[in-house]
Amino acid sequence: MKRFVGVVLALVLLPAGTAAAHPGASDLRIKENRALVKVDGPGFNVKLSKHDLRARIDDRRFGIPEAGFDIVRNQQDLGPVAPGLRPFVCENGTYRVVSGIFDTTERASSTEVRPLPYPPAFATAFPEIITFVGTLDAVVTNESGEQFRLMMSDVAHEVMTPKSFTSTAPIHAFIVDSRGRVRDRASLVGRVHVDRRTGRAVHFIVDEGTCHQTATLLGNPGVTVFGPFFVLPFPTTVIRR
Repeated sequence: MKRFVGVVLALVLLPAGTAAAHPGASDLRIKENRALVKVDGPGFNVKLSKHDLRARIDDRRFGIPEAGFDIVRNQQDLGPVAPGLRPFVCENGTYRVVSGIFDTTERASSTEVRPLPYPPAFATAFPEIITFVGTLDAVVTNESGEQFRLMMSDVAHEVMTPKSFTSTAPIHAFIVDSRGRVRDRASLVGRVHVDRRTGRAVHFIVDEGTCHQTATLLGNPGVTVFGPFFVLPFPTTVIRR
């Protein structure tokens, strides 16, 4: 999906307190504070803290099974590609991946093209409307060579109806030192709602963390990213809290 590292590499080498989703994506719930993040969606839940990262998938309910698409799972070892990955830029350091495993589970629900403001090139790279759950457990180093554990959840739930397109796309992460202290945290929740009848689009990203970073993606500068991962594939308003 959208922020999947393998695709980002191919393209670039370079898939809040409680928040209600837009109509059509109301079955994705996000609860978080500075110590714990929970994301519950259709057939899955993700729990992230400075101690642990867990994702549970109920295959019978995951995504939108009635659409008839199979579940696709993938596991990527980031160690071999680590030198080419964009670093994570945060308030308390810049971190580069040394090693890590990115696990993903996804299910498509439609092959319709996402409406603007999604760039046409995005449909070529990501042709399906999907529900996506990714988790990354990695070792990273800062500018001084200190090692940290990075635990990240990367989720997206997209819903296409005859009247609207909606997407909720959160990235959350804790970067933890050897004493178990959180050095930096990412909290980036992207939301999109497009009225397909009028073309009116509302989109924004809520940023409640300490990692703030932009890059050029698909020819668009100013796209909000978290290292090699992106939240939404186009520039949008970022709301700092």
